[in-house]
Amino acid sequence: MGATTGADRPRKKIQRKRLPVAPYFVALLAVIGVLWASSVAGAGLKFPTPKLGLDLQGGLSMTLTAYLTNSDDQPDEETMEQARQIIESRVNSTGVAEPEVYVEGNENIVVNVAGHDTDEDALRDVGAPAELRFRIVTASTQDFSVLEDLDLGDGEEPTDEATDGASDEPTGESDEEVGDGEEPTDETTDDNSGGAQVDTENDQDDQDQTPQGDASIEDILAKVGEEAATMAQSLTTVPTDEASLAALEPFGELTPEEVGLLPASVQYYVPTITCEQLDARPPGSVQEPDAEVTACQPAVTEDGQMVAPPQKFLLQSATVLGSDVASADVGTDQASLNNFVVNVEFTSAGAERWGNLTTENVGQNVAIVLDNEVVSAPTIREASRNTTQISGDFTADEANQLADQLNFGSLPISFVVQTINDVTATLGVVQLEAGLLAMGIGLALVFLFCLVYYRILGLVVLGSLTTAAVVLYPLVALLGSQIGLTLTLAGVAGFVVAIGITADSFVVYFERIKEEMRDGRSARSAVPRAWIRTRRTILSANTVSIIAALVLYFLAIGPVRAFAFALGVSTLVNVLVVFLFTHPIAEWMARGRVLSNVHLSGLHTKAVPAPGKARG
Repeated sequence: MGATTGADRPRKKIQRKRLPVAPYFVALLAVIGVLWASSVAGAGLKFPTPKLGLDLQGGLSMTLTAYLTNSDDQPDEETMEQARQIIESRVNSTGVAEPEVYVEGNENIVVNVAGHDTDEDALRDVGAPAELRFRIVTASTQDFSVLEDLDLGDGEEPTDEATDGASDEPTGESDEEVGDGEEPTDETTDDNSGGAQVDTENDQDDQDQTPQGDASIEDILAKVGEEAATMAQSLTTVPTDEASLAALEPFGELTPEEVGLLPASVQYYVPTITCEQLDARPPGSVQEPDAEVTACQPAVTEDGQMVAPPQKFLLQSATVLGSDVASADVGTDQASLNNFVVNVEFTSAGAERWGNLTTENVGQNVAIVLDNEVVSAPTIREASRNTTQISGDFTADEANQLADQLNFGSLPISFVVQTINDVTATLGVVQLEAGLLAMGIGLALVFLFCLVYYRILGLVVLGSLTTAAVVLYPLVALLGSQIGLTLTLAGVAGFVVAIGITADSFVVYFERIKEEMRDGRSARSAVPRAWIRTRRTILSANTVSIIAALVLYFLAIGPVRAFAFALGVSTLVNVLVVFLFTHPIAEWMARGRVLSNVHLSGLHTKAVPAPGKARG
């Protein structure tokens, strides 16, 4: 029996295992169903619509300008960036969707908020210093300027000793917040709280200018006149006689900026300096922790009527700073459940300082000072540590805002609201239409190219792009309702760019199929082989795009981040569509005769040798 050669052996017919395509389509339909159901539920059982950014729907734009006592100074880049991050955190805490916060120039921070339902007052407050201080009260008196409007003020003599300036609060409350790197105060004080003569030459070195830099203490004293200036600097009690009030009347004509430059003793003992002037002083006027300051507590009102006038306080230096605050949250006053309070917890070092303050001043009033205003002045009944409670007739929103400001930290520099404007979307709508037109033209060109070059496979491209749109739209709408993602012009640009990345995946896959068929394989054999060799390339290319999008998102700000986010989301959707739609549909088409027809598919094949023909 002769040996058999390889050619004489019976040829085994290799059966390729067909890829089940149904599970891929089922998975794709499940993903689409979940996304649409979630987006409809997030929109309140209505047709979901993406949230549009400031450039597409309008909103509010606010410019904050750094307040400096010397107009020649400029904040450094690190300070401005730290302030920008804190302001951005505060804006986010108000529930605003995707705010745009960036530094403009050397001393401006711009806050852009999309939509017309934003609370303008809440937006203004995000730039507040939120410098909380706890200061022992040296003396307190009522604001004379409003006593004549109240029946309870007639004939009453003001007191110069410390009194309860607010409702009593539970033990262990009061402490104050101070940020590192604060601006120096705009007021000077004497070492003697009694109000001895002021050394204007020494005081002027640090605080001789308003924000415009055009006034000094000497100018202010000259403005009120020699008699009023001399009397004001010698006061040790609050005068109530008509002659003194008449002599000190020029102080009532000063601007808040000018009042802020006066020593704390003058601000307190001169009765014609009103709480209205003191409250309107520039931001940071009482921030210096080592200085004696004067501040006011607002009037007490009931049913819209004032029942007690504002209270003016002369306050000692602060020893507990904002950096001593570990956390703050909102609660209700146990004595009155309708009143909200802010519970403050201190760091270990802050608890020690707070304990020393309360131990040394039992029975004294401690003023809780926020920015330029006294929010509460309770009596210290006994020493306490670790925690305190701030009350001040807060509403729920005001208490939450204060807690957020304390948690996110104090601004390293003071800001004033320079402008706050309504932004219309007229220009944005035109640009959006142009962007959508560009996207439509891009899609049409990609489809036309694929239809001419790949013929029947061009319909696969059209189906894939349509599927991507069906997945992407509810995803963007869902992210908008759940995490506040807003669609901006930069985001639209990211989606337009993603069209090219998606089309690139199709080209790589289809060209590989053509190469396999040129080698003599049938469409049924070429498609799975092409997919095995192509998917790694597709994953690698899309991974590079995702990495680039992540780098842009975390390192950039503003519109670039929106572009990066849109690019990253589109790339992920592209991978999903290629794996769950493009490849399964091509696999399904390869089982018929469509792809084997050169005129229909555009795929070139060459004859396969007959089974019995010898090969060289």
